[in-house]
Amino acid sequence: MFRVFLLYSFVSCLRGQENVRIDQVLKETLDCKFKSNKTVGLTVSVVRSDRLLFVGGYGFVDIEKKTPVTGDTLFQISSMSKAFASVLLTKLIEEKTNYTLDTRLKKILHGKEIFYDSLRSNYVTLRDLLSHKTGIPKHNEMRFDTDLTRKNFVARLKYLKPEGVFRGSYMYNNLMYGVVTRLAEIIGKDKWENLVTKHIFEPLEMNTSTFASTADPEKILLAKGYVEYYGELHPVQYNFTRQYSELCGSVCILTTANDMSKWTRFFLNGGKLQNDTRLISEQAFKDITTPVNTIPYTYTHKYFSRPEIPVTNIQSNYALGWRTGYYRGYRMVVHTGSTWGYRAMISWYPEADIGIFVAFTGNDPNYLYRLTLHNYIFDVYTGHIPYLNTSTICSYPEPWLKSDIPKVKPNYPKDRNTTRKQKEYIGMYKHQAYGKIKIGKHTEKNKLKLIYGYLTFDLYPSDTKDEFYGDTTGISEKLFDVYKFKFKFHNDQVTLKACSFQEQPTFVKKGQLNNKAYPMYTTSMSLPVVILCICLTLF
Repeated sequence: MFRVFLLYSFVSCLRGQENVRIDQVLKETLDCKFKSNKTVGLTVSVVRSDRLLFVGGYGFVDIEKKTPVTGDTLFQISSMSKAFASVLLTKLIEEKTNYTLDTRLKKILHGKEIFYDSLRSNYVTLRDLLSHKTGIPKHNEMRFDTDLTRKNFVARLKYLKPEGVFRGSYMYNNLMYGVVTRLAEIIGKDKWENLVTKHIFEPLEMNTSTFASTADPEKILLAKGYVEYYGELHPVQYNFTRQYSELCGSVCILTTANDMSKWTRFFLNGGKLQNDTRLISEQAFKDITTPVNTIPYTYTHKYFSRPEIPVTNIQSNYALGWRTGYYRGYRMVVHTGSTWGYRAMISWYPEADIGIFVAFTGNDPNYLYRLTLHNYIFDVYTGHIPYLNTSTICSYPEPWLKSDIPKVKPNYPKDRNTTRKQKEYIGMYKHQAYGKIKIGKHTEKNKLKLIYGYLTFDLYPSDTKDEFYGDTTGISEKLFDVYKFKFKFHNDQVTLKACSFQEQPTFVKKGQLNNKAYPMYTTSMSLPVVILCICLTLF
């Protein structure tokens, strides 16, 4: 896609052999990742509890403008926002309430029952939310609904059927951190963004950090997000990023390598600021970083474990907004962040007194680039002989394991006729938790269009009756793979199954749209857009 990659780099660090080695590997691995349409811009910081060891920026903020990344370039860190949500909520309940992490939600919400069953409605606690113990599956696609807000989405949770055992399973759920976001606002009597700024950013002097939900992209230096669409890189529109950040505590923080060095040192110092004063209590720090839930299987089991891989990196437990595990026998506290166009990871090792932050734009299947960089950087700064180098970081998991086969875009004719008259499909389809899907007729093509929230799809009939491929348009164009939707006609009822959504919800037709036609591309955020069949794992 891009034949020439003029690599820019910015490094501000103490001179030393370790820094020279790290700088060289970061330059070379980003170069190979860019050439394979995986990564565009990269930022890194490394700290000890008392000092900054390294901060650097590599590649571009924007491919077209060729603006270089620095240690002060903003990146979205996605699910690494969860640790901020955990610190904020824990701090607020200590300072402003008589609640504890084991207080039941029903008490905080004055008796309101918000879950599918009485067991969860009566007994779910703050600790359960923060450690993914509810047993409720992800339902990430709900977040594309433009009618969903922090205030109203809690009322939809009662329509989400649990699949895991309450307090006996690990089911990672971003929606629960949406609940945490709202609870913090109720307790703190302010917007979540303002509370984080006051209680975390300002005391830590994270002066550049901000939020995708509120920031003006024209006034900040934000690396443009890029996604890989069947082997090619495509930019992510900021409107898409902003809309998906509504449930802020699960995804919305924008930050820099320099600011994250302060956040990492805060944890290496046990919850203390650099002047040795406490931001959170010793007990709160212990609660946040102590594992309370077991992770049965992660990507590290497959791609970073002996005997296939020379050195094991295992993440086997979840605390409150953090995973915990071990690398080379050292205790490790870690989290990743993945969203459209952005990938990030933070890890810190109390006994080794080192913390590492990495963020970049682009794609990173199975977290391979992030984790190999963390492993290599840890080895260099702790005096271990790295088992990785530029070549193996670029080829990982090879030579130890086979790489995944690249996805191939489905090949389907775009002129195939529907098996029924188009008007039979057209209408409004509803789901109690997910909201509304609209099926209408395309204005410029003889096809159907599906709209869900701020996503839109052109629908193409497959070779199976009443089944359609969905190809994204508008602000979501080329951000998703091709998905499938399945209509079912039974007596007087018509249903629509989002067959590639993680939980495959079924929407029921409630009304006609009078054959309403939709424009070929939807760019205004005031227009509804459609949801696709998405299979994502956002951590």
